[in-house]
Amino acid sequence: MKTRLLLLVTLIFIGSGIMAQSSYKWKTASSSGYKYKYVTNDPTKTRFYTLKNGLTVILSQNTKEPLIEFRMAIRAGSNTDPRNATGLAHYLEHLLFKGTDKFGTLDYSKEKPLLDKIDSLYEQYNVTTDSAKRKEIYAEIDKTSGLASNYSIANEYDKMMKAIGGQSTNAHTWYEETVYNEDFPSNSTDKFLALQAERFRAPVFRIFHTELEAVYEEKNRGLDDDGWKLDEKMSELLFPTHN
Repeated sequence: MKTRLLLLVTLIFIGSGIMAQSSYKWKTASSSGYKYKYVTNDPTKTRFYTLKNGLTVILSQNTKEPLIEFRMAIRAGSNTDPRNATGLAHYLEHLLFKGTDKFGTLDYSKEKPLLDKIDSLYEQYNVTTDSAKRKEIYAEIDKTSGLASNYSIANEYDKMMKAIGGQSTNAHTWYEETVYNEDFPSNSTDKFLALQAERFRAPVFRIFHTELEAVYEEKNRGLDDDGWKLDEKMSELLFPTHN
């Protein structure tokens, strides 16, 4: 009996020691002038930085391969869409691959007036109720979009990523997240960061007619999938107040 009791006490003592060693606490440290948070006893040694602009950067180092996996996660998705314009988050995800005034265009000085005209026409379209007039405005939008497309460079962002060794340019939109994915060689980090800074600095929404068709096509493929249809119906019933 005494032996069993001693064994039990020993096991409890050892277990308490293991738990104490494995306790997880948030700590703060700094490196190269940047403060970061980390969790004690984290085997991945992940660091959590908060930049001056509020952006959170989560860094986990793995030196097995000279490859960086990048995920830009934004807390916005279909649940943040206006009820009268669902699908905007997904559409925006696509348009953020279309470049800026610095890339994705042959001549932005000539492209911009056409894009501004399209924007103005859409404002008219949204407040017009007469069906014939709306049809007329949309025809002008379509015509102007065709002219603007002559100055755009399709897929230039993808080509720029491939030029620095990018391997998996992609993105997805879900209920409460939009995530942009890139994998690239570690020796291209400076070029990658410069490209991302430019990409999100002042995005230009060009070729959006074509991109809208791509978004609809993705939706149509989902409509042919029984699992997708089941998930949509289940979500509709479980979350009636959400988009």
